[in-house]
Amino acid sequence: MHRSYCPDLDLTKKVITITDKQELHHLKNVLRAKPETRISVLNGAGQEAEGEIISINSKIAEVKILSCVTARLPKPDIILACAIPKKSKFETIIEKATELGVSSIIPLNTKRTEVTLSGDRLKNKITRYQTVALNAAKQSKRSTVPTITLISSLEETVKNLMKDTVIFIPSLIGATQNILDSFEKNKNPQKIAFLIGPEGDFTEQEYLFARNNNCISISLGRTILKVETAALCSIACANQYYWK
Repeated sequence: MHRSYCPDLDLTKKVITITDKQELHHLKNVLRAKPETRISVLNGAGQEAEGEIISINSKIAEVKILSCVTARLPKPDIILACAIPKKSKFETIIEKATELGVSSIIPLNTKRTEVTLSGDRLKNKITRYQTVALNAAKQSKRSTVPTITLISSLEETVKNLMKDTVIFIPSLIGATQNILDSFEKNKNPQKIAFLIGPEGDFTEQEYLFARNNNCISISLGRTILKVETAALCSIACANQYYWK
């Protein structure tokens, strides 16, 4: 069953209206949906309805609600704060991180980050990133869509998260804990976050700042991992440990 996105979904109503141009184009011209076609509609915040199309044209689709559900979201929330790698790898990270269940993704600007975004290019990229997350959520049958925040520095990110989040930082230098051992010592957090460095790694000063602000240095194994591998490895381990 096809899944459409409607951020204004109201489960108290009997009929849903879809007006987003991209959603309508996909329904009408790609899927060839017509009256009586059954679809699922999600709002990206945990609510989803199964319904039947009443009418559809290029401007609006009306969907009769047949059943609805509000998802019970797993805890802890998993936050990925990741430096933007070169080429289109960050889109792959967003797609796979969404499939693995992260609640939000923070693009990190670090001392050694080589990708710089600003102005219209930044705005367009964030919009593109959110679209990637939405498509991945639909495909993986998630009822929530992770938030893609604006680019943030490591220091700003840590300061914003440290009040209510257990922060892990995979580290190539200094003393580290095995990732699973670190989870054992932090069994019931409401939120966790992973700080993933750029291709050239975090600087010693960035590692020092993180450790001085109670970030937990972890090891992901004996080999050096690429940015995308480290990000997805961290999330997958947390997914299996905390959501079992």
